[in-house]
Amino acid sequence: MLRHATTKARRTTVVLDFLAPTAFGYRLGSSKVRPSVTKLSKRQDTERLAEFPVSVYTQSPAILCQNIKQRISLLSQSGAAAVSDPDINFFDETVVELRLALKAGDIARVGELWSQLEDRKLLRLLGPELRGFSERAAHLCFAGNSEPWDADERKVIEGIAIAAASEGAVNALTTCMIAHIKRGDSQAALHLYRHFLVHSNNQTVSEPLPSPTQEDVEDKNGLALNFLGDQLSHQPNFSLVLAAIAAHALEDSFEGALKIMLDNPVRINQSAQKEFTALFDDIPFRTKVQSYVRRVDIARLISRHHSLSTHITNLSRDQDLSQIQNLYRAIIDGLNGPEPYLATRDSQKSNQRPVVVQEIVWAAFLTGFLRCHRRDLAENLWNDMLKCGIQPGVITWTALLDGFDSMGEADAASTSWDNMVSQGIRPGILTYRAVISTLFNAWRPDDATEKFAIFKRELANGSLPNTADALPVYNTVLHGLLNNKRPGDADALLQNLRQNGPKPDIVSYNTFLRHHGRRGEFRAVSVLLERLREDGLTGDAFTFSSVLSALLRVGRTDAIDIILNLMKKQNVVPNVAVFSAIIDQQLREPWEEGLRTAMELLQRMETNPDAQPNDVTYTGVLASLHRQVWPNTALAEECRRYILKRMKERNIRFNRVTYHILIKACLENPAPEGLQGALGYYKEMANRRVPTNYDTWYILLHGLISREEWAVADEMVDDLLRYIKPVGALESLVGRIQRRTEYNTHHSSREECPGQRLLAHEK
Repeated sequence: MLRHATTKARRTTVVLDFLAPTAFGYRLGSSKVRPSVTKLSKRQDTERLAEFPVSVYTQSPAILCQNIKQRISLLSQSGAAAVSDPDINFFDETVVELRLALKAGDIARVGELWSQLEDRKLLRLLGPELRGFSERAAHLCFAGNSEPWDADERKVIEGIAIAAASEGAVNALTTCMIAHIKRGDSQAALHLYRHFLVHSNNQTVSEPLPSPTQEDVEDKNGLALNFLGDQLSHQPNFSLVLAAIAAHALEDSFEGALKIMLDNPVRINQSAQKEFTALFDDIPFRTKVQSYVRRVDIARLISRHHSLSTHITNLSRDQDLSQIQNLYRAIIDGLNGPEPYLATRDSQKSNQRPVVVQEIVWAAFLTGFLRCHRRDLAENLWNDMLKCGIQPGVITWTALLDGFDSMGEADAASTSWDNMVSQGIRPGILTYRAVISTLFNAWRPDDATEKFAIFKRELANGSLPNTADALPVYNTVLHGLLNNKRPGDADALLQNLRQNGPKPDIVSYNTFLRHHGRRGEFRAVSVLLERLREDGLTGDAFTFSSVLSALLRVGRTDAIDIILNLMKKQNVVPNVAVFSAIIDQQLREPWEEGLRTAMELLQRMETNPDAQPNDVTYTGVLASLHRQVWPNTALAEECRRYILKRMKERNIRFNRVTYHILIKACLENPAPEGLQGALGYYKEMANRRVPTNYDTWYILLHGLISREEWAVADEMVDDLLRYIKPVGALESLVGRIQRRTEYNTHHSSREECPGQRLLAHEK
């Protein structure tokens, strides 16, 4: 079909004694009551107190101070009740007793002490140690799955696990649920899950407790289906949902598992799923759980169709066709497979098929395939829609035109437009925008303005819905006219908009400012700024960056001062975000004046107490320096050394996310120095013992494939396979590298003999 279509409360600040028993050689004044346990020697007492949790056993003053600050922060949380000195005293002595009871395996005493802390609402004061206490308690009861459970002990431990999970420490509850599943008691596991939900809904939701190894992790594609996640501890409810799904898998109830996911749509990644399912020794059951999780996650993604569309857009921007195909195949299987769980229309919706694949999802895949220059896959999708009884509507046709715009196929877009109209599909505002953009980008301004004239007539007679959304079409035309060297027509259109509407917005003016700013036409920029002021608009970072570029191109040495004064006149506060955005814009083109100006702006930030640069600012500048091929390499290297020096002076350390950003930027630099920089950062990660994860390997391999650095990629795969077994998208990248390596080896072996003969002849 596609082929035919196209032919505040007062609080007491305290220090909790138990945090640092080895650091303080005495009891603080806030603790007046001694614990009611057998008195130990000072050495024995220190050893007992420091034994558990492990995080207390440290000689590092920095870690001790961090623990203290965490507790003080918990006491100072907005909405939290003030904690009195008697409660602090009680907390100190109870925690000591709790440790001793855990060590002795006295579950009844553990339950009694835990209840006392819970009744006084003091559990949150445990901070990160809450996770360790609850896990230790759970292991006391469920260490051996084959032995009978004592009912009273089980009740105590499960109560502790539920209370801890409600405070953000879910691992103990997960342990209990898994233990029930391994014993074949799915209902007990699901009862715990439901009890947790009820308990959580009956109290103020707490923030998840930090993991001891937690670190912000960038998500390359915005959704977790890229299978590039971190460990279970990074998503507090993740393991509970997985355990509930596994319980339903034990009952052969995919419908129940699906409802669990849709009621609590947590993000899933395959590496964490693999970690979870590895806890079950039964291989067939493990495989079954993986199948359930994979399918319910697809349903979750489909139910969030706007986020899914953004995800597909990001994948197509990175030309990551394999992930788009895998996701599409999974959706088709959910519609037409042996156990369908997705619906094509509302009338098909049921308990077994509760999620409808909306037209916007089909449209996103259509545009994604075309942006990856796979017209054949787009045609297959069109046919799949027809087979499912779905008639492509205006959303799908608009997506088709957007795809052709990205491919530069104006003729195909024109033909598709005609076929769409002949089938009785009325184009919408965004449909007009798509075809007009395609024609302008193909250097066919006359055809584009003809379509624009039709659009204005349709708009005037009320034939188009949502007329309030018409401005994006006008902005597209303004951009197209300027790019096609028709500035007079663009100026006339802008004036007409100012007089007759729709009123131009900041995007309209930024289009002109960018056009004139890059040409150094500062007189035109000044006129535009005056018009912008007259229209009551306030500039954004792009506005000020465009004006700054214009000033630099006409040789103004006071360009930065002019921009700061302009911002002041428009009541724009030059904070960190604004400064960082302007710096980023200046570094998007590899020209020396832009680099010098960006560095001057950074230095001004460093002297401004209200706009101090942060790790994001420095990392962004460093990434821009690596991403571009700078004409003045000496200046770029000097700037790079300056950034590293300032980060060190400000104690801004590289974490895994920082390395990911920098490695990716280096690999986007086509020069040999780009590859050297990426490998240098990878080696630095290893030397500093910064742990790698799936994101690290994905960024490295994806960048090496894009550069066609097959030899380096082959060595990187060897490194990877020593540490992890790739799955999902990472496994796909490894396969591409290995197939290419096999081809190169085979190809070179076939040519080896002629090459050797030629070499011998020359000798």
